[in-house]
Amino acid sequence: MLPVLQNLSQQVEEARKLDYRIAGMRRDTEQFSEAIATLSQRLGMPEASSDPLDGLAMMTARIQAAKETETYRMRAEADRAKLQGEARELAEQRAVHEARSAEICTFLRCESLGEAAALLAQHARRRDVLARLDQAGSDIARQLLVATEEEAESILAAVDEPQLVAERSELQALFDEQDREVRDLHVARTKAADDLARVGDDDTVARIDEHQKTLLLELADRARRYLSNQAGILAAEQALRLYRERHRSAMMDRASEAFRLISGGEYTGLATVAEKDSELLIANAAAGGSKLARDLSKGTRFQLYFALRVAGYHEIAANREILPFIADDIMETFDDERALNTFRLMGHMAKTGQVIYLTHHQHLRDIARQACPDVVVHEL
Repeated sequence: MLPVLQNLSQQVEEARKLDYRIAGMRRDTEQFSEAIATLSQRLGMPEASSDPLDGLAMMTARIQAAKETETYRMRAEADRAKLQGEARELAEQRAVHEARSAEICTFLRCESLGEAAALLAQHARRRDVLARLDQAGSDIARQLLVATEEEAESILAAVDEPQLVAERSELQALFDEQDREVRDLHVARTKAADDLARVGDDDTVARIDEHQKTLLLELADRARRYLSNQAGILAAEQALRLYRERHRSAMMDRASEAFRLISGGEYTGLATVAEKDSELLIANAAAGGSKLARDLSKGTRFQLYFALRVAGYHEIAANREILPFIADDIMETFDDERALNTFRLMGHMAKTGQVIYLTHHQHLRDIARQACPDVVVHEL
């Protein structure tokens, strides 16, 4: 029995040690559970199951989420600092741009950069127009063989437009005639060259050569006359263009005022717009907007043409002998109010020269007497 008792004594000692260890583990388990419960309560976490490992797992997941959140926060702070730096740079640039914009707007006396851009575009167009004017002036001076534009202008100012028109027509006719002669001579020269290629070894070559020299001399002489006439035509055209530019402004003002009076203020005046090599006439409406002359109604278009005739009459009367102004029933398409305004305008013209109006409408006679009480009516 002694070996059995000795083995039993050893097993009892081991059992006592195991009980001590189990008691310690239970204490550790209870302390761990209490710690988990305390931390869960402090963290405001929901109560976990009876197993404290579940609570530990939840805390571990929360700690991991907190670390990730901290990492994201630090990255966001870095991005925020970077964006704040960029915002400061943009604010500085914006301040510089606003100061520059204010300086530009103050200099140009405008409210916004859009208006400033429009003004700069107008300035560029004005500079281009001035450059073209300078070039045109230089061309005119060169064609008139003078040194300065002022000398050319003084020469052209003394020129009579009707005389220039007549001279231009004559030169154009002469130019066309000489151009035909040049073409005929070229054909003759070509034919002579062909004949020369077909001749033999007799004196025909000498005769043809002499005839060719004669034709060449005649061709050279006519070419010189052709170039001289062409230069004259160009000078006449430049003179006519300059004359129109100098006199068009006053005539346009008179025509605008006449058209405004005839239309009873419905149209404020006239303007022109360039289109390729010509200009189009535009009527400006008082209510806003504008219309091309060809887009006006028939009656309004007739009133516009009459206003241009009135302006031309005053222009001629200011510089030449006054001739009678005769109009033949031009108010067929006018209403009574515009006919009254037109007769009043004719009454004003009659203070400068004789104005004659022919009509077979009785109501126009009455309107004429209303507009001009001292009008003289002749029954034919």
